Amino acid sequence: MPYAIDPQRPSPFTSDTLFARAPSGTTFVATALLALLFFTAPVGAAPATERADQQQVRGLIAHTYDQPAHKVETDPIAITGNYAIADWIQGERGGRALLRKTGGAWEILVCGGDGLKQADALHDAGIPAKDASELLRKLGEVERTVSKERLRRFGLFDQQSSTDAHHAHH
Repeated sequence: MPYAIDPQRPSPFTSDTLFARAPSGTTFVATALLALLFFTAPVGAAPATERADQQQVRGLIAHTYDQPAHKVETDPIAITGNYAIADWIQGERGGRALLRKTGGAWEILVCGGDGLKQADALHDAGIPAKDASELLRKLGEVERTVSKERLRRFGLFDQQSSTDAHHAHH
């Protein structure tokens, strides 16, 4: 038989009755646990969809450029909407890849070095100004976690090139 609500009878599920029935101190503990869970989420932790996008970007770059003796390390990755810049190192070389997500799949638009940290370069690659600005902001944010030596290596890919020319360098 379905549960019927009697409007004449107070609900057993009001906050007053729930908290009044809790043993002394339980309300405080429950509130403290909820606050702990809410406020201790890792700062800067990527939402699940962003983590999935980062994994797809890493997979694409690895599939495209990994060689048996030279695996590509792709990290960090900045993502804004359907655009990403992925920093990578392969052996002694390093660089950045600019990517776009189309139809749910990521594609590499161009690889370069420090030039990909310039809004004009992103605009030239077809990235809208608003997205370019946000992407560069996020790139600066994620690159702050990287050592100076590793950061220097991302700039070693001396000039922008198409993905075909990039592939020839590996």
